[in-house]
Amino acid sequence: MMRNQTKHSHGSAVSHWRWQRISAMLTLPLMIYCVYLVVGMTTLDYAAARAFVAAPSAALPLAVLLVAGLYHAALGLQVIIEDYVSLVAGRNGLIMFARLALGGIALVSLGSLARITLL
Repeated sequence: MMRNQTKHSHGSAVSHWRWQRISAMLTLPLMIYCVYLVVGMTTLDYAAARAFVAAPSAALPLAVLLVAGLYHAALGLQVIIEDYVSLVAGRNGLIMFARLALGGIALVSLGSLARITLL
């Protein structure tokens, strides 16, 4: 029985590590592209900048960046909490709070982006 528990926790840790690396590799090029987009908007007025963000070539990468970046943040916060919070009950509560907070941020951000895109 001990062997299965060890194998499960190891597989879980490897999966967590793998998803953290995948989200990082996805976030980096998207971040570079989105910085390029933001630099291109510096000379635009409000209406033109809003139209620029509403274009699919800007809105889709921004949406994917939001999802991938916040997922990566959730994974990173989980590791920090697991490393530095000693009480299991407090640790699990903090992890759930971080996930809910980042999920809420993702929903509000994607909703805002959708509103810009659809109006």
